[in-house]
Amino acid sequence: MAFRTFGKFILTPIAGFSLGLVTFMDAFPSAHDNGLSTITLKRSVEQQRQDILEQLQQHSIYRSLIKRDNVEQWTQSEKIVQPHRDYHVGQGLLYGPGRLEIDPLVLHDPESQELVVFYHLGDNLGNEKGNVHKGVISLLLDEALCYCGFPTLPSRSGVTARLDLQFHQDIPANCTVVLKAHVVESKGRKCVIGGSLETLPSRIWYKPWKESSSVLATATCILVEPKWFKHVQWMRLS
Repeated sequence: MAFRTFGKFILTPIAGFSLGLVTFMDAFPSAHDNGLSTITLKRSVEQQRQDILEQLQQHSIYRSLIKRDNVEQWTQSEKIVQPHRDYHVGQGLLYGPGRLEIDPLVLHDPESQELVVFYHLGDNLGNEKGNVHKGVISLLLDEALCYCGFPTLPSRSGVTARLDLQFHQDIPANCTVVLKAHVVESKGRKCVIGGSLETLPSRIWYKPWKESSSVLATATCILVEPKWFKHVQWMRLS
């Protein structure tokens, strides 16, 4: 009886955890010692939409951001180490021609705790009506708001505890959008981030002196760091 109880409550859980850990480590192979800042880890520019990248680099919102001394610029692929990209939704399943057609371009201001991300959503991300699936939009907002909040947490990583979304307009496929996020509140292992997905600001013919954009979706994310995260930093994938 004692042996049966020992096996049920101790041996079986340990065996299950060990098997899961071994399987996990095999599916996500070692990243070796390549640093995230290594330029070879970035997605090749030649495989992206050159016209979109050139448009963004000339846009006023991008130019105003890079003028700030403390703004950090990176692409999403730099945060997902090479051996793990194929297992990542944004950099694996959703990346490529007709989908996310540029490596999402990120500008982060750690001082003001603001983050801006540029995406181009291809035709294959649309539904039967030609509008981008709301699940894709939810993923982008969740991911970007977490990137914005991670630096405020003790271990600089966490999980989404709650995500509140509001969709204001349908988003047509094959369009460039900008996601803006900012930290609303941060205390200890908890962080609240607000954000919005908007059309790329442009001038309309009857107001050529002013750029305007439309808010497509808004979100609030509650990000938390579980207590045990500090003990498993060696397992971090990005």
